[in-house]
Amino acid sequence: MIAFNSLFARLAWVLLGVFLLLGLLLLTLSRQMDDQVEDEITQRLHFALAEHIVHEGPLFQGDTPDPVAVERAFHNMMILGKGFEFYLLSPDGRLLNYSAPAEKIQRLQIPIDAIRQYLSASADLPLRGPDPRSVDRNKIFSVAPIYAQSPDAQPGEQLQGYLYIIINGEIYDSVAAQTADGEWWELSGLMAVAATLFLLLTTLGLFAWMIRPLRRLAREIDTLEQQGFTGQLRLADGGPDEIQRLSRAFNALSQRLQSQYQKVKSVDEMRRELLAHVSHDLRTPLAALQGYLETYLLQHKQQGGADPRYIEIAHQNAEKIHKMVDQLMELARLESDQVPMQLESVNIAELVQDVLQKYRPAAENKQVLLDVQPKDPSLQINADIEKLERVFTNLIDNALRHCQAGDTITVRLSPTEQHLRVTVSDSGIGIPASDLPHIFDPHYKAANSVRGDSAHSGLGLAITRKLLALHQSEIQVSSQVQQGTEFRFELNWA
Repeated sequence: MIAFNSLFARLAWVLLGVFLLLGLLLLTLSRQMDDQVEDEITQRLHFALAEHIVHEGPLFQGDTPDPVAVERAFHNMMILGKGFEFYLLSPDGRLLNYSAPAEKIQRLQIPIDAIRQYLSASADLPLRGPDPRSVDRNKIFSVAPIYAQSPDAQPGEQLQGYLYIIINGEIYDSVAAQTADGEWWELSGLMAVAATLFLLLTTLGLFAWMIRPLRRLAREIDTLEQQGFTGQLRLADGGPDEIQRLSRAFNALSQRLQSQYQKVKSVDEMRRELLAHVSHDLRTPLAALQGYLETYLLQHKQQGGADPRYIEIAHQNAEKIHKMVDQLMELARLESDQVPMQLESVNIAELVQDVLQKYRPAAENKQVLLDVQPKDPSLQINADIEKLERVFTNLIDNALRHCQAGDTITVRLSPTEQHLRVTVSDSGIGIPASDLPHIFDPHYKAANSVRGDSAHSGLGLAITRKLLALHQSEIQVSSQVQQGTEFRFELNWA
């Protein structure tokens, strides 16, 4: 069975449905037109049939039908065939006598609108009138008026009724349904099926020929995808039609993307390599400088020598540079996507308490309250404890620098069915709305950022986002100026 997994298959199914519907529609219309033409021819052939019968002799005795005359007229007309049904009608359409069995009659009075139209000069054939054997069926007919034959009546003055003849009556319908109609439908059906299949196969062959280059193009693109888009499409070597033009454009685009990718890859590798080399080369002399300055400070403080303020300033700057280099190396390592993860079960409430304890002296000096809620030792998450500790360190340090006396910093742990939601919020100075989309960018400094006296290179939040990404988590932030800031992320249960 053809599936819907290709353009040709979809076209085949659509065309099959369209041709089947078209064939059925044409078959139905052809049948209706044939019936229409057949009815018109039959009605024209028998147009004056009722009039001839009326002229053969009177069918009324006075104002009432003459049963003998009517029976004789009906009997004589039956010689023409059993497909005719005769009805003697009153001027208002009431049945006075009829040739059909009484049990078949469904209406004892019929509308005479069609009869009046038939007798007018504007009759458009085929014209169908009501069939007394049905409450709603119409059939072709012949009709003639019957006028009084008394000596006192003038011709055409006193209408006594109508002779109403149904052409192709019930017997004709029964015989036609068993013979000609079945044969016609069988023959017409075979012809319609043959025509539909011929048109369908012809059209499918045409479509197959038209989309053959497109299918070849799709196969070549699949091959290129498996090869990492490193080759070229062979169809581009052909003529000027649309498929070849598309192939050439695809090859040009692929070459340009490959060139740009190589440039970006080269620049990125150079940046990482330069960052790693600079960080590594600066780290050793800075460590030596920091060590000598610390030794000098200790000796001069013990000996009570000269004012060591300048040396202290130099030592502080050396310490800042050392921390910046450490952050640069950490960020370069995280961006390399080759950071090992040591996942284990972590008591997150205890971990947060340890981080807060580390910052408690600085918070007390600034009169800032630190808290974690809830202090539940049963909250166990799956994480790399060293990297997660760095996340909380960066967030608490960042919050503390932007808080003032009387502010609070709260770490809230909210268990859910699938994750543990962590919220680090503060009531500090907040972050302007225009800066929120950029605060995780390396070296970005918000308009109201506070660096403090320690080393802050603007890499803390960038490192935090990278560390959480290693835990398959995404950090989000919301803030309002002078109302505080809130960072949110989720961690997996152990």
